[in-house]
Amino acid sequence: MSPLRVLHCRQSDRVWGPERQIVQLAKHLPEYGVEMELVLMRRWGLDAEPHPLAQQVRQAGAEVFEVSARPQDVPHVLRLLRTRLARCDLLHTHEFKSDLLGYAASRGGDRPWMATDHHLATDDETLLRLFGYADRLALGRAAAVVVPSHNQSLRLRKQVAADRIYVIYHGIDAAAFAMSAHDERPELRRRYGVSDGQPVVAVFGRLEPVKGHADLLEAAAIMLRERPDVRFWVVGEGRLREDLGRQARRLGIEEDVQFLGYQREVAPFMAASDLVVLPSRHESFGIVLIEAMSLAKPIVASSAGGIPEIVLDGAHGYLTPPGEPQVMARRALQLLSDPAQAARLGHAGRERVSQIFTVQLMVERMVTLYRQVAQSGRAGVLSPDADAGRLYPLSHP
Repeated sequence: MSPLRVLHCRQSDRVWGPERQIVQLAKHLPEYGVEMELVLMRRWGLDAEPHPLAQQVRQAGAEVFEVSARPQDVPHVLRLLRTRLARCDLLHTHEFKSDLLGYAASRGGDRPWMATDHHLATDDETLLRLFGYADRLALGRAAAVVVPSHNQSLRLRKQVAADRIYVIYHGIDAAAFAMSAHDERPELRRRYGVSDGQPVVAVFGRLEPVKGHADLLEAAAIMLRERPDVRFWVVGEGRLREDLGRQARRLGIEEDVQFLGYQREVAPFMAASDLVVLPSRHESFGIVLIEAMSLAKPIVASSAGGIPEIVLDGAHGYLTPPGEPQVMARRALQLLSDPAQAARLGHAGRERVSQIFTVQLMVERMVTLYRQVAQSGRAGVLSPDADAGRLYPLSHP
């Protein structure tokens, strides 16, 4: 089969979940005869510190072109995309700004454009909602749109034809992730003043309203009344950092909640925790869940968005209604008080990741889609209609 070259584009400031998937593609696409380039639009500016996404993609052997994401640089980015696309077989974009530029760069040419919609716009800012609306309009013209969950595919059908939407679950290299966790549990817990017997509840993600951190702090206050020995780690950064700090002080739990900031390597912190929570108000997928499950960590998560496709309630952890901290607190306390149950759920979660959420399955299905789009300008039916309840890793609506 002839080699294929795919140009990726994303605007990014840190390595969050979508970036980790781009890195996985950079590492594993060559195994399937696919080469990769990345145009990375930097919010920091080109004179800032090295971008971790660029570093990791280059380490995987892919070529990276870094450009500024300032509004005045858009014409330059568009010219770069067109120049690089002429040397590639197709363009794959990864968020609303790159989607809009991808649509513009591919118009009038003979190279198809596809996109991954990593999340649906749920922002409370008017400008971001407008960008989200423009993104939906552009995605309607893409050769194919990949989404990471069936839930998101149903939501996206309001703006994009169903025969252009493909569900491909995110996947991880569980063995490599476990190796990156190292054996730092004792050292990390000592560093943050946690004794051997103290349980740690951890949350990972951007400090943004949609991630539900405020609900977690309310749940933490409830839990601490019954279990004052519990400590909470909040790993991530974002615009709510100061607001969440004030909330913790108002609740009187500032000594029990530690804001650890952005961490390039989250695996050691997951390994050092006892319970991982995800209180999101909406979540298209939730990569941190499969990462934590791969380490056999028990989960308490909201039942929002695509999360129930990852964690089956009572089988791999517990799901709670979004925005109900009392229920989250009760379920978390239940697991902390029953180590045997927590271990059983954790091991079941690890097995689920090994069967469904592997990097091999993700890359194989993405390569199939790439080849069909490159050959015909749009994708065909990659598999028969799937029963969403059976949670096929790839389905076509």
